[in-house]
Order: sequence, then C-alpha cells, then structure tokens
Amino acid sequence: MDWFRRRNFQLYSSLEENASIELTEQNAEKTRVGETECDSIQETRDFAPGNTTSYGSLKKEAEFKEAKLTTWQASWNITNMIQGTNILNAPFVLLVGGIPGILLTVLVGYISIYTCFLLINCQYDEDMEGGKTKKRPTLHDIAVHNLGKKAGVVFIDLLQLLLMFGNCVYQLLTCGHMINALFPENPLGFNGIIFVFSIPLFPFAFVKSIILVSHFSCVSVIVTSFAHFGIVVYMFSKLNQWLPNEFPITTDIYPFSVSLGMIVFGFDTQLYVNALDNKMKEGSNIKKMIVWTHLIAVFVKIFFGLVGVFTFGHLTRETITNNIDIAPLKYFFNVFYPLKFFLVFQFPYFAIIDLIQEKLFQGVNQPCFPSCVDQKNALKWWALLLRMSLICLSVAVCVVFPDVAVMSGYTGCTVGAFVMFLMPVYFHLNMFWRKMKWYRLLHDFLVLLVGVLVVFFGVFSFVQREIITGT
Repeated sequence: MDWFRRRNFQLYSSLEENASIELTEQNAEKTRVGETECDSIQETRDFAPGNTTSYGSLKKEAEFKEAKLTTWQASWNITNMIQGTNILNAPFVLLVGGIPGILLTVLVGYISIYTCFLLINCQYDEDMEGGKTKKRPTLHDIAVHNLGKKAGVVFIDLLQLLLMFGNCVYQLLTCGHMINALFPENPLGFNGIIFVFSIPLFPFAFVKSIILVSHFSCVSVIVTSFAHFGIVVYMFSKLNQWLPNEFPITTDIYPFSVSLGMIVFGFDTQLYVNALDNKMKEGSNIKKMIVWTHLIAVFVKIFFGLVGVFTFGHLTRETITNNIDIAPLKYFFNVFYPLKFFLVFQFPYFAIIDLIQEKLFQGVNQPCFPSCVDQKNALKWWALLLRMSLICLSVAVCVVFPDVAVMSGYTGCTVGAFVMFLMPVYFHLNMFWRKMKWYRLLHDFLVLLVGVLVVFFGVFSFVQREIITGT
C-alpha cells in the first residue's frame, strides 16, 4: 500500500496547491480577503495526509461536483439491495425455517437497521459541547481509524470482493436453475446449462464502460417489480387450493442454518450505507429512510414467503417460479428473470474488476503490477484473460455448489455475518465504549453474540453437510 499512500499524498498536495493558486487569483481581484477564502484554505488542508482520519476520502472533491441523491432516490437504491431478485427465494426460506424463519426475518431486519445506524454514527466525532463533526465520511475511513491504514483498507476491500463475488455466483446459479426447470430432460444437464449460459458473459470482459447498460438495468428493475406482482396474483388465483396446514411450525438445525444465512444474505447493505449517506441531499433523512425501507422489506419478504408456502406447500422450490404450473407463465418468468440477471451480473462483476484494477494495476507512481491498458487505452491480452478468469471462477463455484439455498446460506452465514453483525459492532465499541451507557453496551454485545452464533451455525452446517456427510 506504499504506492497508494504516495499517490494520495501527491493528489492531496496537488489539490491544496491548486486551491491556493485559485484563492490567490481571487485575492488579486478583490480588495479584501473574506472569511470564505480562509475557510476554503482550511477545508483544503483537511485533505492533507497528515490527517489520518481523512484517509480513503480521495473522491471527496468529485463528490462536491456530483449530483446529490434525493431521499426517494436513495430509498430506491436501498430497496433494490434488500429486495432484488432474492425475494423469489423467500417462500423456500420460510419452508425450511418455519415459524423461527419468520422471527429471524424480523430480527435480522432490525439488526440490519441498527448496525447501519452504528456505521453512520462512526462517521462523527463529538466535542465537549455535544456538537458532532463528520471526520470519517467513508467506510474505509472508519476501518482505517479502527484497524490501521493497511489492515483497514485490506479488510474492507476483501469483504467487498467476497460479497460481490457471492452476488455474481448467485445470479448465475439462479439463472441455471430457472433454465434447467424449463428443459429438465436436456442432454447437457444442469452443469451444461451453466456452461452455456456463461458463454454470453465473456464479451463483458472486453467492455470498459457500462453506462449504456445501466440505463437498461434501471428499466429492468421497474419491470421486475411488475413481474413480482404478477407472481403474487398467480398465487392468489389458487386461493381455494392453499395448504396452510403444511406450513412448518419448527425446523431442524441444518435447514435452520441455511434459512438464517439466506435471510442475512438478503439484508447486507452495510458496505454501502456510508457512501449513500454522503451522496444524499438531505443527509439527516438517512436514518429514517433506512428504517422504513427495511420495514417494507421485512413485510414484503414475510408476505411473499407465506403466500408461496400456502400455495405450494412442501413442494415449494428454491426459486418460486419453478412451481408455476401454467406453461406460458412459467416460460415467461423463467426466461424474463434470467435476462434480468444477465444485466444485473455486470454490476458486481465490474465492481470487482474496478476494485482489483485500482488496487493492483493502476497505481499512479509504483503500481504492484503493470497497467492493464496499453498506450492506445486498449486492454492488454493478459488483462482480458484475467477478466475472463473471474467468469470461469464463478462457473466453477456454481458447479461445486449447485444448490442456490446452500450457496447463499453459506455466504450469508460467513461474509454476510461479518458485514452485518461483527464489523459494525466492533467498530462502534472500539470507538465509543467509554462513553456508552451500560444498556447500550449490553445491546451491542448481544448483537455481537448473534453474529458469532450465525458464523458458528454456518461453519457447523458446512462441515456437517459438505465434509462429514458429503450431501
């Protein structure tokens, strides 16, 4: 990370020099120096590398010029993260989780709200008079403050990589199951479907900008909401055939751990809440927005899950569209959703590429590896191979873990638990435990305990299922 710190130092110094030159020119035209210019100089100096709490805030200048999000736009982003297409797994989650699954959905939703609040609070320092000043605007800043420069940056980058890669695998795996359900007797089998569906993904390795595709993705999100509504209408059309007596009251330990992991996997927003807070016009509304978006998500997931289990009983599949018995509807949904996944796959995929490229291949002074592009700004052949290898790795994981529930459950119980439970609570306790009242300390430790239990159940279930029994 030495090159990264040197790059920050030069950019910070350049920013300070440019601001000073600009202020000097303004002073030449004015007869006096106002408080505005002084404040601007002080604001520029706050970016200096000597202030370690500002580490990771390199994009702050760009954020000043960037259009801010309204509360409604920010709410839409949060809703997309916690609703998304994993709502199609909600009936299966309640089928294997039973009544405890409903309680877990409520509990995880509440803890997700609480830990988002903790990360927002970690941005601020409080003075003797009770005033708050934002000192750590990004999650990297918070991690650096608690873990140090190298460990903090590496820790957050690693969590981002693992969670985004889990999303890539989830998209590809769900598509494979949907297509395979349409052609169960195909000679290729499930693995063949995964290989065939991954072929159109390889051209993404040649793309350097996804601006155009992002516009189509926004449209797909709106259309997906209507598709969800259509599934609900279909299930209510079978109201006279509902099987509420087949809804499980209890659950076994292994289905419980899978259900818990899938629930956590569907609520992981902690890695993005600080960035969203800094991009909002009405920053004070961030906590209210988090509360009501999570409450809606909890209600929708429980409602959708209950209706699904009541409709299909113990035959409820991992992806609810595979239960539809009207052929035209089933073909529509099982073709539409893979097309939507095809667009969505690009965003975690390109996020991983950008992160790796920035950290390892695009150092301004001394990068760890050569640049990925040549003098004509074209990708080098080995960079293309590295990009394609990420898709190949996603395919390999799908082949090893072909079960959507198991894959998302393990991801939620490990990476998801660190993101939602352990990381925010540790940061908050490390920074504020001396100032906290006893009942708040107890609350944080209880959330920490829940996170430890989630990781334990996930690891225990993985060892029992994949290593001991091999099922």
